[in-house]
Order: sequence, then C-alpha cells, then structure tokens
Amino acid sequence: MNIKRILIIGGDSRIDYLARSLSEDGFAVTRFDASEPLKTAVENCDAVVLGLPASRDDKTVDAPTLSDSIMLKDLFHLMGRNRMLLAGKMSDSVKAIADVFSVKWVDYFMREELEILNAVPTCEGAVQIAMEELPITVFGSNVIITGFGKVGEPLAHMLHNMGAKVTVCARRAAQRAKARAMGVHAVDFSYLGECMSDADVVFNTVPQQVIGRESLLLAKDTLIIDLASKPGGVDMEAARDLGVKVIWALGLPGKVAPVTSGNIIKETICNIFNESGE
Repeated sequence: MNIKRILIIGGDSRIDYLARSLSEDGFAVTRFDASEPLKTAVENCDAVVLGLPASRDDKTVDAPTLSDSIMLKDLFHLMGRNRMLLAGKMSDSVKAIADVFSVKWVDYFMREELEILNAVPTCEGAVQIAMEELPITVFGSNVIITGFGKVGEPLAHMLHNMGAKVTVCARRAAQRAKARAMGVHAVDFSYLGECMSDADVVFNTVPQQVIGRESLLLAKDTLIIDLASKPGGVDMEAARDLGVKVIWALGLPGKVAPVTSGNIIKETICNIFNESGE
C-alpha cells in the first residue's frame, strides 16, 4: 500500500474518530483546520478524505467547523490525477466536478461492506427512538417494516428477537419468503394499508414514497420512523394533514454510534486502498 499520508477535510464526529483510527493504524493523518494553506496541505498528502456527505450544496466541501468555505473545484484542481479522493454520498454533480479535474475518486458510502455494517447502528438507533417515543414496550408491540434489504432484514431480526409482532412489507416474493423463514409475517405492499390500522410503529427503509395518504388514513396512533435517505418513503404533507407522527431519522450511525461508524468507514477505506493497489 503506497498511501501513507491522508488529508481529512470536513465531516462530523464520525470523521473525527476515523482520523484517530487511521492514525492508530500507522497513517500520517492531517485534519485540515486552515492553519496552513489548502495548497500546502494537499501537496503533502497522498489521499484526501471528505465526510458524509461530501457536499451539501454541490459546490463546497461539507466542513461546518471551518470559517471559510472550500470550493470543490479549487480542491479538485489542487489534487489533480495524482491523489485519490474518498468521500461519502457523492452526488452526480460532485462526481462530475471531480472528473473534470481527472481526480481518481471512490464513494465509500456506496461500498457494500459499509452498507451492511452501517445497518447495525441504524437499527439500534431506530429501536432506541421507538422505545423513547412509544407508550408501550417493544415487546408485544405491532410493528411494520417496509422494505427488506440491508436495513430492513436486520431490523426485522432485532425486533423479532425483542418479542415484537413483526410484519414485513416487501415487493419481491423471495424477500417475503426469507422474512417468513425468519419467523415473521410478510405481505406484499398492496396489504400495507390493511396492516397499518393495527400498527403501533412503522419503520420505513425504502427511499421512495411507499406510505401514501391512503395508508396514512388508516393509521390511528401509529408512530412512523422513516430510516430512508432522501426523498424518504412517507407522504409528509399527508401525514401532517392527518396528524400522523413521522420521525425522519437520517444519519443514525453518526448520531448514536460515531466511534463504531468511524471505524466502519476506516475499514472500508483500507479495503479500497488494498484493492486499488495504492
């Protein structure tokens, strides 16, 4: 592995723990704080790591602790083709800017190992929200999980083991069969509204609207926790009109387990280095 010097710019507490973990693994890590010119910091590194997301406006690096904004085009111009960029949730616009300057980039958020491992703190955080918000125990509660992918499956397993009565809504027959083999009820999305009337809490994991007005009309005192990334899976306007409580719980790994999340990102980045031969 040729990459030894890593420049980290921006990010949240997950990235702070990432920096510490990379240093403990023997990398020379610099956390950019504007005490030296950006040009100097880039020249003294082999790779640049940005946070998750890399940018919130497709123009500047997401670095809330810095007093001055760093333009993506300025950073990528300094990096050129000689340094690797590792960033999370890179939009198409951010990727396009990187391509203009021939920057070799990898979106670590899209790596399968990160998605799988990140599901654990996401599920724990979701259950924590439910325990804080519900007037009943998770044990014995009626739970719906929409989607049965990298988050939906471990969440169903966790809640089932806690004694909840879990119903999974999934489009694919194979996913429903897998859920039934786990010991939970499984239905097609066409039955969502019917199930909603008895639900204490609904966890959505699908990043497109699957819980619309028709289903929300059947919700009584149901709590909905949306775990999906933008645009989410709930008709928020309808939920407001109908008085259904929805908590859109974005970025749970960084909020409930920043140390674990930082270590997951570190492991993923090291895998990228090893696979690329850098």
